Amino acid sequence: MLKFFKTFFQTPRFQVGVRVNRLHQGSLDRTDGRVVAQTAEGVLVEWPRNGSGWEHPNALCQQG
Repeated sequence: MLKFFKTFFQTPRFQVGVRVNRLHQGSLDRTDGRVVAQTAEGVLVEWPRNGSGWEHPNALCQQG
């Protein structure tokens, strides 16, 4: 049970190569990004139209 509750407070982890979208104020503002790396600084995402940049892990959602 404790393990279940811990998952609510952990920083999401993304594998390299996973496709992600970025949420901003409840709506998608960037789509089809590909994770390049994840460090303590954040997640480096390569966006198809906007180049690449560091994103906060909690702002990203993995595509199904």
